[in-house]
Amino acid sequence: MKKIFFVLCTLFCTALISVSIYTMKNTDVQPIDQPTQTAYIVKEYGGKVAVFNPDETQPMAVYEVYVHLLPENDIELLRKGIPVDDDYTLLKTLENFGL
Repeated sequence: MKKIFFVLCTLFCTALISVSIYTMKNTDVQPIDQPTQTAYIVKEYGGKVAVFNPDETQPMAVYEVYVHLLPENDIELLRKGIPVDDDYTLLKTLENFGL
């Protein structure tokens, strides 16, 4: 009885592994190649950190963080503008500036 159970379990596992391998090999998955779209730009405005919509000249928000108090690397990035793709990344970027 134990031998029959062992054989059946072995056959079941072998069949399951075979189906899994077949499915993985024959699945025609194409990578999604979508260009990322910039949702916001974080940059300097009036000496402070500000958030802009990419197509706007006026900021959506200006924060009480004075750019001249930041490290030189951050000042350069803010002068060029930091493109941000989504809300989560925006929050993380603003946190890096002490907000």
